[in-house]
Amino acid sequence: MLAPLVKLTTATRPGRFTLLLAAIAVLGAALIMAREAAYGVGLDGDWAAYISTARNLLDGEWFVQIYEWPYLHWPPLYPMLLAAASLGVFDPYAVAGPLNAAIFGLTIFVAGQGLRRRIRHRFLVICACLAIMLALPLTRVASMAMAEAPFILFATLSLALTSKFLDTAKRSDLIWAAAFASLAFLTRYVGVTLIITVAPLLLFQRGAAPSEKAKRIGLYSLIAAAPVGLWLAQNVLLHGRIHGNRLPSSYNLWEILDKFLSDLARWVFFYLPSGDVRAAAAVFVAVVLLALAAAVGYTLVRSHRKGADMDGWSPFYLFGGFALVYLIFLAAAQSRTEILPLGGRYLSPMYVPLLFCAVFALDRFMSYARGRTLPSAVGKLPIIRTIIRGRAAETHSLLVVVVALVFSLWLAVGAALNAREIIRANGQGIEGIGPAWANSEVLQYVREAPVDVPVLSNSSVIYIYTGREDDYLATHAEDRDLGWKLNTGAKWQIENAADGTYIAWLHSFAPNYGYSIEELPYLEPVAELSDGVIFKVNRAYDASAD
Repeated sequence: MLAPLVKLTTATRPGRFTLLLAAIAVLGAALIMAREAAYGVGLDGDWAAYISTARNLLDGEWFVQIYEWPYLHWPPLYPMLLAAASLGVFDPYAVAGPLNAAIFGLTIFVAGQGLRRRIRHRFLVICACLAIMLALPLTRVASMAMAEAPFILFATLSLALTSKFLDTAKRSDLIWAAAFASLAFLTRYVGVTLIITVAPLLLFQRGAAPSEKAKRIGLYSLIAAAPVGLWLAQNVLLHGRIHGNRLPSSYNLWEILDKFLSDLARWVFFYLPSGDVRAAAAVFVAVVLLALAAAVGYTLVRSHRKGADMDGWSPFYLFGGFALVYLIFLAAAQSRTEILPLGGRYLSPMYVPLLFCAVFALDRFMSYARGRTLPSAVGKLPIIRTIIRGRAAETHSLLVVVVALVFSLWLAVGAALNAREIIRANGQGIEGIGPAWANSEVLQYVREAPVDVPVLSNSSVIYIYTGREDDYLATHAEDRDLGWKLNTGAKWQIENAADGTYIAWLHSFAPNYGYSIEELPYLEPVAELSDGVIFKVNRAYDASAD
C-alpha cells in the first residue's frame, strides 16, 4: 500500500522530472495571470515610479519618474526590465503583469532545479515547488507592479550558485553567483544582504589559503556591488545626493519585530485572530528562528572542521543564514527610516530560503531514518532516537506517509486561499488596486475635465488611467490615536493650490492614500460619485456654513 508513495523517494528520469517542474512553473505563472485577468497587475506603493520611469526611458529620457521627479529612491533594474519587456511597442503597465508572472514561474523552476540537486526524496522537491506556487506572500507580490518578484528570482539563483561553489570551489560558479547577486542588488538595495551573508562564508571555506579566500571575497564583492556603486555615483553627480529623502521611522524595534513575527506566523498558520493566539504564534515563530540560528551556527562550524561528517550541508547554513541576515537588516532599516508596509511584501524574499532550509533538513532526517546518514552527534539526541526507533525501512516508510499527508493538507489550505483571492481579484480588484478602474466614475470625470484645469489626487493611479501628469497629494502620516489624518505636506499642497483646482478623492484605492479632509472647509464638493468625490478649491466656499 505504501509502495507507490515510497517509490517517489527514488530517482526519477531527469527528463521527465524536469518536465514536471516546468509544468508546475507554467501553472504558477497561469495562477498569477488568473489573479490579474480582470483588471491587470496590482498597484501599490512604488508602482508609479517604476512604470513612469520605464515610460520615460522608452521616450529617450534618463531615469525620470512621474511629475519629472528624479528617480532616486530605488535601484534602476526593474524599470529597465519593464521598458525592455515592452519591446518599444507596448505600454510598461501592460507588460508588468505578464513579466512578473513569467518571473514567478521561472522562480518556481529554478528553486525546483536547485532542490533536486540537493534533495534525495523527489516528492519533497515537488511539495516545495507547489508550496512556492501557492504561497500567498509570493503570489501577492508577483501580482503587483513591484520589484520583489525579480529580486526573489535573482536572490534564489545567486544563493543556489553560491551553494554549489562552496562545495566545488569552481571559480565560474562564484562569478555567476556574484553576477546574480549584482542583479538582485540592482533591483532592491536590500540585496546587500547577499554580500553580507556570503562574504563571511567564503572566509570560513575549508581547503583554501588565506590569500585565496581574500581573492574570492574581493572578486565576489566587486562583481556584486560595483554596478550599484556606479548607479549611486551617478546620483551624486547628477543630483548631489545618493538617494531620495526618507522620513525617520515612527516605529520602534519592538513594534517592528512584533509585526514581522506575526506576518511570518501567517505563512505557516494562514489565519491568526488577534489576541493571545496571535501572540502565541509570534512567540512560536521567534523560537523557530532562534532554533534556526543555532542550527545554522552549528552546521557552519561543524562543516568546516576537518573530519566532520557534515559534508553537503552548505545549502542549509547558506539559505538559513541569508534569511536571518535579511530579517535583521530589514528590522534595523525600518527602525531608522520610514519604509511601508512594515511587513507584507518586504518579508516575501525570506519565503524561499526558509522553505529550502525546512525541506533540506527534513530530507536529511528522513535519509537518516532509512540509512543512518545524519551526523552521529545529531543521531544521538534522545528525541531523534525516539522517533526512529525500530527497523529503518518501516520508520522511513512511515515518515514518508506522515510528511506527504501533512504537506498535502497544508497545500490544500494554500490552494483554497489562492482560489478565494483569484475570485476576489476578478470581482472586486486585487489587493492594492481597488475597484474596477476601467469603470471608475472618478477617473471618467477626470478624463473629461478641461485640459488646463489642474488636478490633485490622493492616488497616482490618475497617471495610469487618464494620462494626466498633474500632481498627487503627499503620502500619509499615521496618528495612532486619531487614525489616518491628512499630513502637513498634503495640506500645504491644497492650501497653495489655485482656486478652481480639482481634488480627485478616491475612497477605496489603498490604505496608503487614505486622508481625512473634513478640516479643510474651502473644498467645495462638485460631484459625489460611487467610488469617490470631486472637490474644487474655492476659498469663497465654507463647508461649515452648510
